[in-house]
Amino acid sequence: MKDSVVRGRLLQLLHERRSEGSLPFGQAEHAVPPPGGINRRDWLRAVAQLSEYGLIDWTPLEDQSGMGLLSGFAKINDFGVEVLRGGMEPPISISIDKSRRARVSKRKHAPIRAGAPQQQVITEALEKVLIAIDQAKVSEQQKNEAKSLLQKLLSSKAAAKLLGAGAQSLAAKYFTG
Repeated sequence: MKDSVVRGRLLQLLHERRSEGSLPFGQAEHAVPPPGGINRRDWLRAVAQLSEYGLIDWTPLEDQSGMGLLSGFAKINDFGVEVLRGGMEPPISISIDKSRRARVSKRKHAPIRAGAPQQQVITEALEKVLIAIDQAKVSEQQKNEAKSLLQKLLSSKAAAKLLGAGAQSLAAKYFTG
């Protein structure tokens, strides 16, 4: 099964079960098993990828076995919900089952945190910085260095936590081809 399909199934499952809070994965007790047709390794890789790209919140558990086994708790976040609803472009390829997407209504999505207006202001300011870099009368090398620093910032986990979907949206708009 394609990785994008596994990521889509996992994101949809987390959305459908969001009322349960964080769900256990990996070696955790009562871990969510992969659906039929998806092997365990691909399932856990999808968890890691969705976390890396800021679509889910991941709380890892320490590996007691010493074997580097992935365990922890995951829950869908606001950005993941927006991607499912079709309101945001995902920063990584995700195949959403259209027949299940209809169940993701606007009324049922996760609540927006109180910091959302500030996040929007910061996101808009960063976009203005990116535009200003493009228009600056400096060498292409200097422009690329400045953009590289912003790309690094926008792709960081800290930016995803602080700016929410805005960081992912800017990174996808300006830095993915």
